Amino acid sequence: MIGKILGNRYQILEKVSGGGMAFVYKARCNLLNRIVAIKILKPEFAEDEDFVRRFRMEAQAAASLSHPNIVGIYDVGQEDGLYYIVMEYVEGNTLKDLIRQEAPLPVTEVIEVGIQICEALDCAHKNMIVHRDIKSQNIMITADGRVKVTDFGIARATGGTTITNTGNVFGSVQYFSPEQARSDKVDERSDLYSVGIVLYEAFTGRLPFNGETPVSIALKQIQEKPEPISNILPGFPQQLETIVQKCLAKSPEDRYQSAEELKKDLRKALSSPEVISYKPENLEHTLVLDSITQDKSDKNVANSISKVRRPRNILRGIGIAALFVILFGVFSYLGAIVARKYFEVPETVVPNVVGMQEEEAIQLLKERNLDYNILDRVFDVAPAGQVIDQDPKGSQRVKTNRPPVDLIISKGPRASTVPNIIGITEQEGIALLQNSGFEPGRIIRQYSDEVPEGIIMDQNPRADLTLSEGEMINFTVSLGPELLDVPNLVGKTLEEAENELKKLNIRYNVTERADEAPKDTVIEQSPKPYEAMEPGTVVNLVISSGPAQPKRIVIEPILLPSEPSEITVKVVVSDDLGDKRTVYFEKHSPEDSPLSIPVEGVGNMEVEVWLNDMLYFKGNG
Repeated sequence: MIGKILGNRYQILEKVSGGGMAFVYKARCNLLNRIVAIKILKPEFAEDEDFVRRFRMEAQAAASLSHPNIVGIYDVGQEDGLYYIVMEYVEGNTLKDLIRQEAPLPVTEVIEVGIQICEALDCAHKNMIVHRDIKSQNIMITADGRVKVTDFGIARATGGTTITNTGNVFGSVQYFSPEQARSDKVDERSDLYSVGIVLYEAFTGRLPFNGETPVSIALKQIQEKPEPISNILPGFPQQLETIVQKCLAKSPEDRYQSAEELKKDLRKALSSPEVISYKPENLEHTLVLDSITQDKSDKNVANSISKVRRPRNILRGIGIAALFVILFGVFSYLGAIVARKYFEVPETVVPNVVGMQEEEAIQLLKERNLDYNILDRVFDVAPAGQVIDQDPKGSQRVKTNRPPVDLIISKGPRASTVPNIIGITEQEGIALLQNSGFEPGRIIRQYSDEVPEGIIMDQNPRADLTLSEGEMINFTVSLGPELLDVPNLVGKTLEEAENELKKLNIRYNVTERADEAPKDTVIEQSPKPYEAMEPGTVVNLVISSGPAQPKRIVIEPILLPSEPSEITVKVVVSDDLGDKRTVYFEKHSPEDSPLSIPVEGVGNMEVEVWLNDMLYFKGNG
């Protein structure tokens, strides 16, 4: 696989990882000269046509999302039986890795991660996309602390997978909402339940529900409540405990109803003195000291049985200790006031400058007493000079003496030559546009007698023009010849029928036969009335030549065989009154031979005589 080129532009460089459903590779986009990540479906999924259809549909929907906290999807493709998606390449670790290495994480860091996850989910939910597989493995943390949520829309494609598929679902079921475990309807609140699991795991270093099988874990998600975090981490802030418990409510109605609502509570917690002052490490140390103190106290009680202390010394010791405690408290309080007055650095809210022009953004940062740093200038679809990313993000509270706010400025889109897509299929045209750095714009569909159905017959802008990458190219696709509805001509005179067909530019043929209808009246047509036909089709008309005069003929002699004793004689006539009309059917004996049978008909008559179901005579009369 290393070195293979997909889609005539993505060169595989190295394998990054392998998950339950796909392998992830680092690759280079030769067209845009940038590093990307490519997720290639495993063979067992690629052979499932229904899964592939849902995978492509959901990946294309997720590709519409554009947010700094969402790993961008650039392309979806298929080649040589390989189904793949091309994504933004992110340098960093997953949240799961950080939890394994450093848990329990500082609560303020966990809150910051939670806020950024909510930012990503809020964007997705407003675009009617539910993630369905939020877990710490799908949360990337970059080196500068930015959160990137991956696999948007992919979980929906795996909707046919059940919790019995232990190879692929075990890691996800630990984050499933109760409604997912029951295979009930899933909405945005299911994602918020999974966020609660992620927060619980990051705060404590362990998952709230575990088991030996996915089924056992799913049952716990449905039936059991998680152990309170304060039981695991004594002194854990009640404000955070309440947030996690609300996320993990069994009923969606009792949870946060939107990512925005959860984000607001996390922001409030971030500025809470109880939360800011909480340190899990200090609590653990205090618990150890308390245990040692308790042991020493027990020894003192035992020693007091054998040694009698004088009451006066005891009272004096208590008084001295109390004095030291009071003095220490007073000086600590006064010291805190002085330190706060002279050393506390004021905070400010970082403004959101993404989308502003560089000068405007710098001016706004200066007004907030924040320094800035132009981290990079890159080609982008945004106009030249526009801010396309910042760190830290807007709305975050920071100290005014923090490092500068990093800005990434657009250099404007690259220029590229518009390809010629006339004469190829719609799918080929879209692929060629995207590979050339453009996007399909408005698609017009028109009938054409010259261009086959599904073929592009016009484009705007024209080929060979030099435009900015990302521009929309409109094109027209042929619907093939426009079908005509055959008019109902039966019952009309030949003249009326001819006039109507000439108006519609339809060619026709005319034949006639005797009929009870008046002469020159249309009695049949082909194609039938109201059928759709292509231009150039000939309409065949049958008109009446007027009522035919009946005639009478006699069939004789009909010689009957000597055996059997009973013979069935049948006479069948085909004429203008109809085909295969039985006009005579009687039984005779050999003694009745020879027979003479008169028959009547109209127009050209064809007569058949049958003796005991064997053809005796056939001729015209």
